[in-house]
Amino acid sequence: MIMTENDEVKYLDNLIEQDDPTAKVGSYGRVNSIEYDVYSSKTIEDMGKYLDLHGETKRLTDVIKRANKPFLIYGAKGIGKTSLVHHICRKEDIALVEFSCGIGTNKSDLKGRLQVDKDGSYFERGVLPTAFLVANHFGHAVLYLDEIGALEHDVQKWLNRPLDDRHSCEAGGKKYTLKEGCKLAIIATTNPIEYAGVNNLTEDLRSRFIGQRWTNPTSEELEEIIDWTDIPTASVKEPLLTQTQNIYSSRIQGDVEYVLSPRDLKQFTEVYRELIEDGDLSGDQILEETIKESILIKYTDPNEHELVKSRCQETFGVTIA
Repeated sequence: MIMTENDEVKYLDNLIEQDDPTAKVGSYGRVNSIEYDVYSSKTIEDMGKYLDLHGETKRLTDVIKRANKPFLIYGAKGIGKTSLVHHICRKEDIALVEFSCGIGTNKSDLKGRLQVDKDGSYFERGVLPTAFLVANHFGHAVLYLDEIGALEHDVQKWLNRPLDDRHSCEAGGKKYTLKEGCKLAIIATTNPIEYAGVNNLTEDLRSRFIGQRWTNPTSEELEEIIDWTDIPTASVKEPLLTQTQNIYSSRIQGDVEYVLSPRDLKQFTEVYRELIEDGDLSGDQILEETIKESILIKYTDPNEHELVKSRCQETFGVTIA
């Protein structure tokens, strides 16, 4: 019988879901090759120095080295979750497989899919089997699932097997597991549930994680995190820290959806310095333009925009056109 591509996909999925031991990759042709150098610690992006606030660097390093329990970091955007994972993997020479979860992520993205090229059909392995192969190749790897809360509940279930005591996954009719002596640490992050597009994790998935809840940095901690070089204290730094806390309070009260993160403050200080360097503006004009470009641009809802604009004018003491 000649099978169409759709028939092959359905047949392959049925075998995988039944954990049929007779399902062999060879039955469906080729599999994609893995470019291992892409996942080497030597190719991990340097996201800058991470400033430890509460001992999270030591704890996450230990979790990654031990690699025996999936670890979930729950916290707002822009507080350094990805930066810390990059920092540890670079420092400890550990391979990294990154995957950004999204609303459109499906089972095939995680496990794999049948593809067709000029030579016929082949199975392209998803991020889960790839992570096991990378761990076996390097001896130790991290699978970093960024924004896992963006996954729909029916997709989250496909993470259960890799994250529990089975430490394996089925994909393309083949079982992927760790070789003796190899380690795969699984680290996931998620934003607060009140963020748009963020789902609660299913109970069975939550039961597989240990983890930490990272809170928004205080004003004192932001003073340590941000490079305040050339930023006037009284007219810019202190009002910016005050405005950050004011906006956070507005979020708690339900007046705005977006809160300023360390990433936003870093952008603010960089834009301020750049505008001074450009020399086209002076005094309050620099501050006004910086507020527009790095704070107000975040608020697309007209009511929120006007509220934050008004509070910026009060806090910074400038008129914003």
